[in-house]
Amino acid sequence: MKKIFYIGFCISMFALLSSCSKDKGNYDYTALDAVTIDVSSLATAYTRLRFDTLKLQPVVKYKGQVVNPTNPQFKELKFTWEMYTSQSSAPSLNAKDTIGNAIALNSVMKEPEASWIVLFTVTNTNTGVKAFAKFSVAITPSLAEGWMVLYEKNGNTDVGLIVNNEISKTAITTEKVILDLYANSNGVPISGTPGSIIYTVANFPSSYQIYIQSSGDVVSVNPGTFQKVYDFGTIFWTPPAVRAPQMVKATERRKEFIINNNKLHVNDYTIIGAGRRAFGDALSGTYGTLAPWIAATTSAAFDAILYDQTNMKFMKVVSYGTAVIPIATSQTAAAAFDCNNVGMTFLMSDLGWNYWEDMVMKDAAGKYWMLTVDFKDGEIGTIGKGKYDMSACPEISQINSITAGYSGQVFYYSSGTNMYQFNYTAGITTKLWTPPANETITNITLQKYYNTSAPLGVLQNPKNISKILYIATYNAATQIGTVYQMQVDPTSGAIISGTEKKYTGFGKIKAMAWKPYIIT
Repeated sequence: MKKIFYIGFCISMFALLSSCSKDKGNYDYTALDAVTIDVSSLATAYTRLRFDTLKLQPVVKYKGQVVNPTNPQFKELKFTWEMYTSQSSAPSLNAKDTIGNAIALNSVMKEPEASWIVLFTVTNTNTGVKAFAKFSVAITPSLAEGWMVLYEKNGNTDVGLIVNNEISKTAITTEKVILDLYANSNGVPISGTPGSIIYTVANFPSSYQIYIQSSGDVVSVNPGTFQKVYDFGTIFWTPPAVRAPQMVKATERRKEFIINNNKLHVNDYTIIGAGRRAFGDALSGTYGTLAPWIAATTSAAFDAILYDQTNMKFMKVVSYGTAVIPIATSQTAAAAFDCNNVGMTFLMSDLGWNYWEDMVMKDAAGKYWMLTVDFKDGEIGTIGKGKYDMSACPEISQINSITAGYSGQVFYYSSGTNMYQFNYTAGITTKLWTPPANETITNITLQKYYNTSAPLGVLQNPKNISKILYIATYNAATQIGTVYQMQVDPTSGAIISGTEKKYTGFGKIKAMAWKPYIIT
């Protein structure tokens, strides 16, 4: 019986296997065409300065042919370049960013300084089969000395950087325009519309920071990487209950200031102490609405000088003071005006000739005036140095920006449609520049810094002081901001012909400022 069972079992298994081998029509078989990526001509590891360009072109082969890199002949192939790193816990660094969708990669390395993986993927969309090639890329610091451009983009604030040999003390072989520095370094732009920007040496040489103020935030960033150090929630010892930043300022007295919700906050680096510094509680005082302005330089008698728009007079903070108070010294008959009773509305100001503040104000009758004001010599009886009628100046009622030089009585102002030079001692106005069609001027700034005693060419001063003029324009139709750079005579103010350069791609520009080359 056992023999019969074994024989029967073997016959059954043979029949089953035979039926399986004949069932050739029950399945569809697809021949998978292999994709190969030839990277033999490429290195596996690269080093690039931040914001330099990485170019890679592997050879892709499919169905026995080399795929055309500029016009691929196989539409089922999809090409993707991605970039990621696992070195940081920051979400903005851990995410995979798509940096290319062609065989050839030509991408600006805008990501923060770190070691990155660049992954090239070829996908056959018909079969889902993928082929990969991987490269390592080390991004190193490269934020050189340059000209910072603060602008609005999509309702938020960001910063661009212009780098060329008119700005940089070290030789630049290739000019650069770097856009969206803050968003590229931190994942998102700064909330709110732009207000002010400044590089501070208040804690020189221990640390260096750039402050950026918008309508919704105040942040400090590392000047070497532009990564955020502090924001409104951490820049104060105790954040104010109301978030309403109006301006940020630093002075050569090693003090930093924030006006928030019409209150003044101070960060004082002259007070010796270990550890981090932060802005303190608001100073006290009885005053009206403060103008969004603080004097760029003062004598040691003052921590700060401000302007009370309501009462139309200057206010002071004494050295190590805790309150905003009136200026005590009576002004003599020799003063051009009484700083304790100016009687005009503040519009704008810039540090100019003799390191006096060159201001534009408007009186109750609607008349415009330029005032020169001396806060560098302390609480003297002649703080008001000059008062000049601007009534005859063209487009003065449309004035939107000013800038003044250190090397001569050079004073420029702009409307949206023209830029002028006002020779205030002679009372002569000259039109110097008109923007191209469809562009309006939004800001004008001379290349300089607020240090009044530092030797030229050192770390805390730019080169070409008061010799380079920047004019920012905006095209509302394209929503693109442009900066025109030109050389000027620092003594006469005349534009030097043939020196104009154009840099574009920004948003609507609010302010501009110098940035040194610092790696911290």
